[in-house]
Amino acid sequence: MDASASPSRSVTAQLRGALATAHAAFRYTARLALDIALPTLCVSCREPVSGEGVCATCWAKLSFIAQPYCPRLGIPFVYDPGPDLLSMEAIANPPAYARARAAVRYDDVARTLVHALKYQDRTDLAPAMGRWMARAGRELLTDADALVPVPLHWRRGWSRRVNSESYAYFH
Repeated sequence: MDASASPSRSVTAQLRGALATAHAAFRYTARLALDIALPTLCVSCREPVSGEGVCATCWAKLSFIAQPYCPRLGIPFVYDPGPDLLSMEAIANPPAYARARAAVRYDDVARTLVHALKYQDRTDLAPAMGRWMARAGRELLTDADALVPVPLHWRRGWSRRVNSESYAYFH
């Protein structure tokens, strides 16, 4: 190998580095121009946000469901009634399933998020909402042998890009 090959490789590496830096600067400038022209808005209140999804005010309104909750329906209790005690709703009208969980209470902000994902093509919300659902259903998923999506009817699926309906798990 001759000594002249090494400087050529060095120049090529420097050129690649300069091109990568220029590309990164262009992407940053383009994103900044896009953010100024079309700022990201909160899904719920339509106020500008610096990140994605919801603003701090709407985030504070999301009511995440945590223990204590009904082991059958997954609805939260006001106080901890003790282990394995079912809610009055589960006793009065027992569901056909053994257990269910939800990530958040289905109030105004949560409803807006779900509708944006399902009907307004806001697939950018899916990763965060998926993490919320995975955390809420972690206990159910650890005991499951399989997780199977329940498909939409083809007419509903035709108009949506995301099948966000429901999932069934099996032991």
